[in-house]
Amino acid sequence: MRLQYGTVRLSATDLANHLSCRHLTNLDLRLAKGEIPEPDWANPHLRVLQLRGLEHERSYIESLRAKGLAIVDLSNEAEEQAKEATWAAMKNGAQAIVQAGLAIGGWRGRADVLLRVEQLGKPSRLGNWAYEVVDCKLARETKAETILQLCFYSDLVADLQGLEPEFLHVIRPHVDFGPESYRFSAFAAYYRSVRRALQDAVTFDPADTYPEPVDHCEVCRWWKECDGRRRRDDHLSFVAGASRLQRKELTRQGVSRLEELAKLPLPIPFKPARGAREGYVRIREQARIQLQSRTEGQLKFELLSDDSGEGLCRLPSPSAGDIFLDLEGDPFVGEGGLEYLFGIASTGEDGSLGYQRRWALYRAAEREAFEWLMDLVFERLSRFPELHIYHFGTYEPAAIKRLMLRYATREEEVDRLLRGEMFTDLHIIVKKSLRAGVEQYSLKEMERFCGYERAVPLPEANQARHFIEHQLELTPSPRLTAEVCTVVEEYNQDDCRARHADSRRKGSPSTWVERHIAKRRDHASPAASRRIV
Repeated sequence: MRLQYGTVRLSATDLANHLSCRHLTNLDLRLAKGEIPEPDWANPHLRVLQLRGLEHERSYIESLRAKGLAIVDLSNEAEEQAKEATWAAMKNGAQAIVQAGLAIGGWRGRADVLLRVEQLGKPSRLGNWAYEVVDCKLARETKAETILQLCFYSDLVADLQGLEPEFLHVIRPHVDFGPESYRFSAFAAYYRSVRRALQDAVTFDPADTYPEPVDHCEVCRWWKECDGRRRRDDHLSFVAGASRLQRKELTRQGVSRLEELAKLPLPIPFKPARGAREGYVRIREQARIQLQSRTEGQLKFELLSDDSGEGLCRLPSPSAGDIFLDLEGDPFVGEGGLEYLFGIASTGEDGSLGYQRRWALYRAAEREAFEWLMDLVFERLSRFPELHIYHFGTYEPAAIKRLMLRYATREEEVDRLLRGEMFTDLHIIVKKSLRAGVEQYSLKEMERFCGYERAVPLPEANQARHFIEHQLELTPSPRLTAEVCTVVEEYNQDDCRARHADSRRKGSPSTWVERHIAKRRDHASPAASRRIV
């Protein structure tokens, strides 16, 4: 978004941003008018994403050249020059135009590729041909923002050639560069509605907007400013487990801050228009203990009732063969991602907790590591029939299933683990067992209650992980130093050991384990006893 000669110039990115977050449009407009300074924060992953996007686009263009298409490449042309050169290339009937410059009125954009299509029965202003828009995207699923951007470019192309493109196309990675095509007419009405809303937002005095957290926050350059404002406002989004629907209903009832929710009388003094009253009681109690932790300056937790057989009652009795599993993976490597480090903690013959790991920086190594893990599990299972595999969250079991399907190996072993309910999700058990004064029930937050101290500081570990993942994403032969690998191994080992601490360590919430062993045995949950051999 730019302001030129008193007119706001808008792009396809502005259109997609408006769909993602109205507050983002407001901030960009104020920046364009010089009312606020440029943000000083940028997501460290964006540069890598940009490089991967450029490589994806180059690969697609090379595939067009390999087909013998004559290509006009305007990548190095400035905006005004690219606009004139695009029109000239369209009139000359170029088969493909790369980084086409498009501009009509206050709208402008650079389309990845314009492809020539023959129009024998319905000629355009150009002649018996016309152009359709192609965009190269890294996402595995085409999002609404992508369709809007393509509609935007198609609308500008239609104005130039006097004919609406019939199709718009998305090129996703690792699909042999076959297009994913959509009819422009199917989305045109929706696109014009969003475009009109954006135009109104920047033409008239913008309505007061608030930085509600959305998915786009993860990559937004304004995240730091928005998060700071929410912190100052004690926003309800910091209440662990509070949904957007619940926050909206509470605001409608005059409760807009965490502290206000924490002090809301019980029973809840209103009947919610949407959602169950019990859900509002739950987040009210969550806000209360978060406020208590904040005001007293120390971690607080409460044990929840487990008479229903949930929570700690689902924690199996300890076995000497128990395995504590953590995988490090990158979903953006190749097609389907890569699990690049397999780590487990388990008890050795001397009773001490040991750590083993396998690296997998390419596909063949990933298969070998997966098979190594399965062999290790079943070797221990032969000695300890009551073992369980502990993990925190759903990632590890899902990854195991993906790897089984990807390599068509160890199907029977994985089936036995799943049917025997040998995976134990500590995240679910923790959430159903206790109420804690934290903003999210993540492993990094919950391990603080166990007094667990990490060998590697999290900022250092995250920096090392990002370096490895960027290498894996950008180069076929990643160059990793021993120092970086050691840091990530220690981080992975910390995660494995923290899972053990969450389920074993005394003098913390985990003392509930010893306190409730008898109750767990009385309930005899299926997860603790079922085995399929």
